[in-house]
Order: sequence, then C-alpha cells, then structure tokens
Amino acid sequence: MIQGVLMNLMGFVDALMIGQLGETAIAALGNAQQLVSFLFLLMAALSIGGSVLIAQQRGAKNPSAINDSTMAMVQIGLLAGLLLGALVWFFAESLVGLLTTDLFRAPALRSSVPQVAATYLHLIAFALPAMLLSQLLTGALNALGDTRTPVKVAVSFNLVNFILNYVLIFGLGFPGLWAPVFSPLGLVGAALATLIAATGQAMVLFCLARRQDNGLDLSLKRLFRGYGATLKTIFRLGYPNTIDGFYWQGARVFYTVLINSLGAIAYAAYAIVRTLKTLFMLPIGGLQTATAVRIGQLLGAGQFKRAKATAWIALWVGLALMTVPASLLIVFAKPLLALYAITPETERLAYLCTWVLAGSLFFTAINAVIPGLLRAGGDAAAVMHITLLSFILCGAPLAWLLGVYGQLGLVGAFVGISLEEVFKSALFVRRMRQYRWLNQLATG
Repeated sequence: MIQGVLMNLMGFVDALMIGQLGETAIAALGNAQQLVSFLFLLMAALSIGGSVLIAQQRGAKNPSAINDSTMAMVQIGLLAGLLLGALVWFFAESLVGLLTTDLFRAPALRSSVPQVAATYLHLIAFALPAMLLSQLLTGALNALGDTRTPVKVAVSFNLVNFILNYVLIFGLGFPGLWAPVFSPLGLVGAALATLIAATGQAMVLFCLARRQDNGLDLSLKRLFRGYGATLKTIFRLGYPNTIDGFYWQGARVFYTVLINSLGAIAYAAYAIVRTLKTLFMLPIGGLQTATAVRIGQLLGAGQFKRAKATAWIALWVGLALMTVPASLLIVFAKPLLALYAITPETERLAYLCTWVLAGSLFFTAINAVIPGLLRAGGDAAAVMHITLLSFILCGAPLAWLLGVYGQLGLVGAFVGISLEEVFKSALFVRRMRQYRWLNQLATG
C-alpha cells in the first residue's frame, strides 16, 4: 500500500508539473492520454484473459500451461504494441482532432490542442510496445501471486519518470521561482521522460520475471514458438473484456468529446478532476487486483464457498476504505487546485466537480471490485453488458441533458457521468448475488 501511495503521488506531481504550463497543455495531455487509454483497453483481452487463465492454472497446479500462457501474452503483446505505436505515430493529430472536434472545423477556427498533443504522442508511440509488455507481465506475475515485484518496479520507474519530467519539462528551472539551466522542453519533455521510463520498466520487469523462482521459463527461444491453442483460450476468456473495454472507453471518449464541446476551460477542469480521481481511488487499486487473483485461485481449486465469502468481504472492505479518500478530497480540494497554474474560472469548475466526485467514490469502488471477481469466474460477458447498459441508459443521456441541453455546463455533465456510476453499481451488486461466476475454468 505504501508503494502504491508513492507511485500515485508521483503521478499526481507529474500532472502538477504539466499544470504549470497552462490550460492548453493540460487539455492536450488529457486528450492524448484519453486516446492512449482507449487503444490500450482494446487490448484488454490479452491482459485479463491471460491473468484469469494463469490464476486458475496455478490453482490447478499446471506449471507447463502457465509457461505457455505467459509466453503467448508476451509474444502477441509485443506485436500489438508495435501496431498501436504505428497507428499513433501516423495519425496522432487527426485522432486528437476527433476528440476535440477540431477536425470538423474550418482551419481558421481550430484550436491548438491537437497539434500540441501530437508533439507528445509522436514520442509516446515508441513507448507503447514497452508499456503494453509491462502491463501483460504485471498481469501474469499478479496471477502467480507475486504482486510485490511489479509494484516495486513500477514505483522505481515512476520515480525515474518523475525526476526526468522535472529535468526535461522545466530545464532544471521552475516557473516563477528560478530560471532554467537549459532550454525547457515542456510537453515534449514529459513524453521523452515517459519513453525512457517505460522502456526501462519493461526491460527490468522481463529480466526479473525470468530470474525469480516463480516457475516461469521466459527464454527468448520460446518467444518464437506457436501458441495458437493457448491464445485461443486467452481470447475466449478475455474477449468480452475487450468489448467491455471498448464500451467503457467508448463512453469516456463520448464524455471527452462532449466536454471538449463546452470549451477548453471546461475540459482542462475535467482533466484535473480526473487526475484527482486517480489519486483518491488509490486505496481500492490494490484490493481490486488482490481480490481478482485470490478469487481466481480459489475457483481453480474448486473452493466455491471460500470464494463467495472472500468476494463479500472484499466488497465491504472496499466501501470502508473509501471513507478516508472521500473525506480527504473534500477537505483538501481547494489547496490541491491552488497548485495548478489555471484561471479562476477553471479552478471554480474543478472545485464544484470535486464535491460530486467525493460522493461518487463509494459507487466507483463497487464498480472496481465486482468486475474482477466476475471475470475470474468466466462471467466477463455480464461486465460487458452492464457497462454498455449503464452508459446508454444513464450516463450518456444525463450528461447531455444536464450539461448541454440544460446548459449547466461542466458541472451538469459531471453529475450525469457520476450518476452512471450509481446505476452501474446497482447492476453489478445484483449480478454478483446471482453467483453465476462460481465456476472452475482450469483443471490439473
């Protein structure tokens, strides 16, 4: 937990660094990260499907199958990363222009956000294979019960990224305090720091996974073998999560476009609030991963009663944990927002949204814990359907009605987005209580 706190705090400080560059940089980074997140979650079948399969293979004590599953994830992950990197490199500005709607405007009326975001994404494109490889290796190690190694490596390279961000973004200077030693690189510096840190993280994680006594055989010669049957199983288990990821990130893209239509100030405020949400959702992150892995292991061993009890305990613990960040968010919202170099209007909008966010954190916690245990039992299709229904029936119409039609702007749209979390949590609890996820998917 302490390592997770440090990692998220460094991510928050990184966002504050970009926040010193003004609303345009904040909006450019927010749109760029939304694009990358959308592309990554389309590959969720690899990570989720592989993790579920490995967890159950471990419970069934089948080391040979574990090796095949892990190497299949590494093999297809590298290929997918290269393809995504090429896509981002060639079409960065146009893709961001779709999010900001600048692509549909006359050239004279377009904002500078897509162009600024493209300078960031052209470097991030080279980091995508390493980022995807780290994600897949982390999923495999977590499924094997080794949650410490990925976290330690991630914390270490987040620290590297944090230091490089400061050096490259500001040139060893700081706005309003002292002059830079060399020419600041701004947003390009942030991208370069991410590229270096992501590449280093993937290399170290791969080397540690090969050397540690976890039963994995990650020799390079195995990388070029065929794993057709294993990949088929991984995609079968994970494809519903890919569709779910498409729905979930599709919803985020819709909200991004909707809020961009309200203006750059509104989107900058929204991006800041999303950063705060990531920070204050920290307590649930470790519980989410640990619950999914433990449920998978119990199901693989056929211990259904223990799996059922563990699921309910995890849910109640998650709700109890969220009382702390929700309270802290209310108390420290204004001091945190004061750290950004933003206009008073941007700060006002972000502050109002933090109150809405604080109330929605409890429902977001439910929506973080339950999908993991449903997927662990092969009920990933339910996650997909609930995600889609929540967006179509609640989130999208309410965000548009309150934010655009009702002319309540960002605050109204954010209320609609938060009500989607409430609606979704009710559906997830209902599905969990049906216990269709109590399945053994792997055998010895």
